[in-house]
Amino acid sequence: MNIKTDKPLISVIMPAYNAGKYIRQAIESILNQTYPYLELLIADDASKDNTKKIIESYTDPRIKKFHNEKNLGYLKTCNKLFEKATGDYIAFQDADDFSAPDRFEKQLKAFEEDSRLGAIGCNKTAVDTKNNPMFSTNFFLKHEDILNHIPEYFSVIPNSYLFKKDVYDTIGGYNEYFDRIGAEDYYWTYLIMEKFELINLQQPLYFYRYNPNSITGDWSDNLKKFFSFKIVCFLIKQRQTTRTDDIERNDRKALNAFVEENEKPYKEDPSLFFRKLASKYFHEGRKKRALKLIVKAIFTNPAKINNYKDLLYFIRN
Repeated sequence: MNIKTDKPLISVIMPAYNAGKYIRQAIESILNQTYPYLELLIADDASKDNTKKIIESYTDPRIKKFHNEKNLGYLKTCNKLFEKATGDYIAFQDADDFSAPDRFEKQLKAFEEDSRLGAIGCNKTAVDTKNNPMFSTNFFLKHEDILNHIPEYFSVIPNSYLFKKDVYDTIGGYNEYFDRIGAEDYYWTYLIMEKFELINLQQPLYFYRYNPNSITGDWSDNLKKFFSFKIVCFLIKQRQTTRTDDIERNDRKALNAFVEENEKPYKEDPSLFFRKLASKYFHEGRKKRALKLIVKAIFTNPAKINNYKDLLYFIRN
């Protein structure tokens, strides 16, 4: 169904995989926006739970469904939905997050106030699995401040962006080099900021679901998942000095060498991944999670003395 209006149309893309517990809240946070002129493009990515069934229960004509017959992954599903978008603006909404009711209204108002803008993000509030707020960010607001801290610090949450269709027409979607490893949105953000103005709104209009059990995943088949952000930083530093990078030049020699250098210690010691992750959780105050991971590190490599040292440290502190 085509939405006919003289108001700007927003295309909201929502890839969904095993999000049955949260997707209803995500969908309704979009359908109940104070700015109603939108289309919601949803693709179930061959979920194993009831995600698709929940999506199919909605009859709102603004919802357009493009389900995958087989699992394509987040990146390729996003790119598929980008291609289907017909709006003047495009936005994200992850299937386990949700947005404030006036998110788009406030972002569109900022566009009206400054025609130079290409993309607008906002601060986020992290919530736990029961919607309890945990913390809110305090991102830089101005384009120059955001850009000047990249790649050491990305003061953005890309899922909060509302951006002009012209941005997508110029930059394109996510680069498939990052398929199944993550951090594609940060590389893409830098490409946008090279050509367009990007700012953040002060208000935390995006609510990010903080799931403490989602990070380990199936990493062993592709170690790049664990240091994908380092890869982005490496590529951005290339662009900052040469205005291009190994991906854009289709010359992977330096990038492959960088990846191999970062993979080497994890291949030499398979328990290193769990030890590093355990240390991260411990210093975040999540001691039980840290203990489970350090025990996993011990089972992965019983001969590594550092695993036992960390276990004793976690127990005593």
